Amino acid sequence: MASKIDLISNALILIGDTPINSLTGGSRRETVANNLYDNIVQNELTKHRWGFARRQEQMSRLTDVPVNPNQWATIYQLPTDLLFLITVSPDSNYQIYGDKVYSNSDNAMFADYIANTPEAEWPVYFAKMIEYALAMDFAASIRDSSAARGEMAAAYVNASRMARFTDSQQYPTQQLRSNPFTNVRF
Repeated sequence: MASKIDLISNALILIGDTPINSLTGGSRRETVANNLYDNIVQNELTKHRWGFARRQEQMSRLTDVPVNPNQWATIYQLPTDLLFLITVSPDSNYQIYGDKVYSNSDNAMFADYIANTPEAEWPVYFAKMIEYALAMDFAASIRDSSAARGEMAAAYVNASRMARFTDSQQYPTQQLRSNPFTNVRF
């Protein structure tokens, strides 16, 4: 799959600039890429429940005692690669404070979440969407062109829709657990 340099170079090509070989120089392109890349990628990862970035992990139970033991019984550590928490199981009362989950459950707790996934694990459709997301922001920062930014924004919207559609086709749909409308008929 594509590397960070490949994705940035492709985004630069999309806005009519030349590709780069490293991010260590002091040029405007390298400075912009270094400063924007991680935020753009993490933002895109949290916008959708991407199947390739979804993880489930047992959380570590901490020995710390909650500040208010009448409200919470236990504290669990969230995974270090977590970007967005989808749910905690088993289903129980919980609250997130910083990077910890406070709960009333004494059972093992699992986090279902979106992880900060490395480029090597990205499918092609997500990598292409990231290129357009980078190009959209690079157009304004590097090329000083609002017209190019507008063109890249339109291309990004299309790439984002296609990536979400493709991703959603790869995972089974969740069946409805109950249907109160048909249950009433009987």
